[in-house]
Amino acid sequence: MPESKAFFFMKHLSNAVFLLLIVSTANFLMAQDDEVRGPRRGSRVLDDTTRQIYGPNTSHYFFEEDVMMNREKRQPIDTTIRNFHRYNYVQRFNYRYQDLGNVGTAIQPLYYENPDVIGKRSGMHVYDLYTETEPIKYYDTRSPYSNMKVVLGGLGRSITKGTYSRNITPQWNFGLNYRALLIDKNIQRRGKADRLVRGTYYDAYTTFQSKDSSYRVFANVRRNFHRVDEFGGVRTDLKATFFEYKNYFETTTQPWLTNAESNDLRINWHLFQQYSLAKPLQIYHVFDRYRQRNKFLDVSTTTTTPFFGPFREIARDSVDNDTKFKAVRNELGVKGNLGKLFFNGYYAIRHYSMSYISMRADTTDHLTFDSLKFAHIGNEHYVGGRVGLYLDSIGDVSGGIEVMQDPDYEGKKYYRIYGQITSRWFDAKLTQMQYAPGFMEQAYRGTYNVWNNFFSNTTSTQFNGHLHYHSKVLTLSPGVTFTRLSNYVFYKEVSDTLQRVMPIQSTGQQVVLSPEFSFGFTFFRHITLSGQAIYTEIAENADSALSIPKVHLNAQLAYSNIFFNGNFDIHTGVDVHWRSAYNAMGYDPALRQFYIQNDFQVPAHPIVDVFINAKVKRGRIFFKYHNLVQAFTKQGYMPTPYYPGQPNSFEFGFDWSFYD
Repeated sequence: MPESKAFFFMKHLSNAVFLLLIVSTANFLMAQDDEVRGPRRGSRVLDDTTRQIYGPNTSHYFFEEDVMMNREKRQPIDTTIRNFHRYNYVQRFNYRYQDLGNVGTAIQPLYYENPDVIGKRSGMHVYDLYTETEPIKYYDTRSPYSNMKVVLGGLGRSITKGTYSRNITPQWNFGLNYRALLIDKNIQRRGKADRLVRGTYYDAYTTFQSKDSSYRVFANVRRNFHRVDEFGGVRTDLKATFFEYKNYFETTTQPWLTNAESNDLRINWHLFQQYSLAKPLQIYHVFDRYRQRNKFLDVSTTTTTPFFGPFREIARDSVDNDTKFKAVRNELGVKGNLGKLFFNGYYAIRHYSMSYISMRADTTDHLTFDSLKFAHIGNEHYVGGRVGLYLDSIGDVSGGIEVMQDPDYEGKKYYRIYGQITSRWFDAKLTQMQYAPGFMEQAYRGTYNVWNNFFSNTTSTQFNGHLHYHSKVLTLSPGVTFTRLSNYVFYKEVSDTLQRVMPIQSTGQQVVLSPEFSFGFTFFRHITLSGQAIYTEIAENADSALSIPKVHLNAQLAYSNIFFNGNFDIHTGVDVHWRSAYNAMGYDPALRQFYIQNDFQVPAHPIVDVFINAKVKRGRIFFKYHNLVQAFTKQGYMPTPYYPGQPNSFEFGFDWSFYD
């Protein structure tokens, strides 16, 4: 007998109920402690007139970065419903990312982005977004604050999030966040809970300041364990006739890989503390301990050789490609203000290490750590500074510089220089960088691949700027992004070696110009037509290192209004995304890397979503029908070659906030 709808709903809400029990227990234990200590100020939700006195306006959050820059900004709890339905990671960032067609799969930006670190990195970045999407929010609450969010994305896509925070004293706050991604397969799903992605993220954080605010400390720990069943895309060699585009969306499609898995573990310990020597001058210390472990596991089958190719560096029946990267950074500096001018100078030392299970010194194979052309363990020394001029009525101007001597090569330096300006009428940012290639690009040994490179540092120059016009009925934001790269390192499908995909360093330059235009037009007071258009021209593309769609479009037509004396908000309409056909980057699951390919052109296809967002007091809810076009044409979209996107489905989600 099939499960009833009620049972299905309760089954997917189990994580949410579990979170609610945790939060309730925490509140209960705190309440018991309050009873011992006596009445707690702010412990009542209702005053003598039964009016609620705690809510979004009595709890605020702020970011460590703002405190570091001496521009602390306290922000109220987010209760807006505009675009609340855009819950997944591609839609949240206006489709500027490419994934494998399902929530939680490998993902990368469509447009070039500078790395955060100019020194040594792991080179494994396809799951970065699921760990580092947002900075930690530190709260200041007059009463305990908790939030629960549940998304039932249709066809077995479930996301659960929980937040809890409270002040122990007016100067001391702690909290925690939890998120679970439970995503079923798109291809050959055998039933409910046939998972493609299982991701568990949590963090705990605390902030404290002395009564006179001379000493402040922020601390947090993050952990994310991400597991993905790698299926290699749709297998195209089983059909007797020619395989057409429409065949990718048939229910009978088969995956290439059936016993493969990637997992990514990230753990980061972070501490920031500062002490005020005088009102305009502080000394500070930042500590970070970062650990990343990546694995690709596979039990070889008859489909493995056709998919990965004939080359095998390690002749084993099972595949276990394991990498570990660790980094510990200590930064010590001084900062302060001269009027509205902020200044900062610092020194930092960073210890790093990289290890591969297949490159240990006790192996007898030809590639070990001792044979590498660069050090896999070392120390990096950084010197840098930041400045900022904050003019409330005009805008903000800021900039910075960071320089590091390469420990592997005398005379080679890496640096970042940037400056930006932000105002109501325009914004602009210029960044010049030289940064180290990732460890993965320099050297690797796995079952299907091996290389030992000594790539030069990559140089990037990037400018982006926008003009802004705002009125009650019209907003306009034309802008442009200019990017120039040299010594760019990328992965490419190669035909002159037995290995299928290899890292390449470009011998020339890449020059990209992307003008864009955003607008919003409100008519009849409650109906808004908004959109964004990006056109990309690659003026120079040595070695065909970049692949970007020419045209990228987003549009929304929506109705919004507030009813019942402000107790009911609604935002409903239709979202449309479209990008032109192009040779989207392929994906190699064993390497966990996107690569340049020239054999498969992903066709243009509109993605249309119909949605309703609503808010009733402190609860928000959305209903959405995703990929409406496929319901009629039976053909969907394909973000990555051989990986069909999410099929048409009904989606639902809600969140609720509690303030005691």
